[in-house]
This record gives sequence, C-alpha cells and structure tokens, in this order.
Amino acid sequence: MHITGLLLGGALGTLCRYLVTLATQPLTSSATFPIATITVNILGCFLIGLLSNLRMTGHISPAWYLALGTGFAGAFTTFSTFELEADTLAQEGAWTLATTYVLASLILGYAALLLGRLTAIRLSSTSA
Repeated sequence: MHITGLLLGGALGTLCRYLVTLATQPLTSSATFPIATITVNILGCFLIGLLSNLRMTGHISPAWYLALGTGFAGAFTTFSTFELEADTLAQEGAWTLATTYVLASLILGYAALLLGRLTAIRLSSTSA
C-alpha cells in the first residue's frame, strides 16, 4: 500500500510540475529566468515544510507523508528536500555543516551540469 501511494504521489507531482511549466510559459517573454522552476521550488519548499511538521506532530501518517512528501514533492521538485535537510542541520545547531551543504550543493550541482553539457558535446562530436 505504501508503494502505491508513493507511485501515485510521484505521478501527480510530475504532472503538476509539467502543468506549472505550461501555465507559466506565457509569463516569460524570454528564456532568461526560469519562472516555472522557481515556482515549483518555492511551492515544494512550502509543501515539504508543511508536511514534515504535520508528520512530526502526528497530524498525518507516515504513509501519507511518503505519498505526499516523498512522492508528490519529490517528483514536483527535489529542491524542497534540499531545503528541508539544510534547515534540519541549522535547527540542530550545525551551522557550519548547513552552510557547507548549501554551498557544496550549489557549486557541485552547477559543476555537474557543466560536466554533463561537456560530455554531451563530446559525445555529439565523436558521433558526427
């Protein structure tokens, strides 16, 4: 039953992310600012913050948290989980670790994106 909730939540999260992308396309006159991504990331952060507190206080069951937090929010955005983890470290007083986590995630994530692009360029040039 837990897996079914996870799968349904993930499917709905993916669909909602796509719908947000479609809905925000008319708002952007250029591709310079990722309005859809920032929208889902902010909404996902709100959702995971809400759900994690509801779970901690016993207002939702672990099964519902799995479906909505891990499934829906996880498919809608992974940024919400990143923010929750950074906040958890900060709440535990591990400010240096929280700061390191945030900076490393940003820097390494961007480096991985650049490496992926470089790899794609090299693969494209060797197959041509």
